[in-house]
Amino acid sequence: MGILGRLLLLLYILAVMAALVVSAGVCLHFIPAQTWQDTLNWLIGRKETLAVLAVMFLASLCLLSMALSSKRKVAEVVDISGDIELEKGNAGEVKVTVPALVGVVERAALNVVGVRQASANVAKKSGEVPLKVQLDIALSQNYAAPEISGQVKDSVNAALKTVLQISNVPVEIKVVEITHAVIEREKRVV
Repeated sequence: MGILGRLLLLLYILAVMAALVVSAGVCLHFIPAQTWQDTLNWLIGRKETLAVLAVMFLASLCLLSMALSSKRKVAEVVDISGDIELEKGNAGEVKVTVPALVGVVERAALNVVGVRQASANVAKKSGEVPLKVQLDIALSQNYAAPEISGQVKDSVNAALKTVLQISNVPVEIKVVEITHAVIEREKRVV
């Protein structure tokens, strides 16, 4: 639901809440019967009342269509326990698990200067290139997203070429955060 839909929903809810408060006041006799009956008779005789009812009806139809629409892109279901078959022959099969590839992709992305965090999603697909990579990264504040994205794609493709001997794997990168905080990584023992 976009911003316009959310604004419409807000106005719709406020109108319904106001009608509920007035109805509660009438039911609990906080508003005298003569007052609300006179007001109701005055409202029924106005052309603006019909216009407000038409707008409320259209808003209801709009909100209903937004609730039932399927325009949202449904995320692919990824079997993270699956294997990607690299080679099959007389010597046997060579397979690499998806979680192992996720680790390779995330490490390759973190090796690029300017990338603070990386979260990968590796999906199996059919065709020449048996996988697709989606990568969410947190970027340091003083680095350009297009430049770093290119470096991350190159790094991920280089790592996957080393591990899988497959080149030109499609890598979709999304910058989900730009931060200036220092993220501590595990220290290596040399």
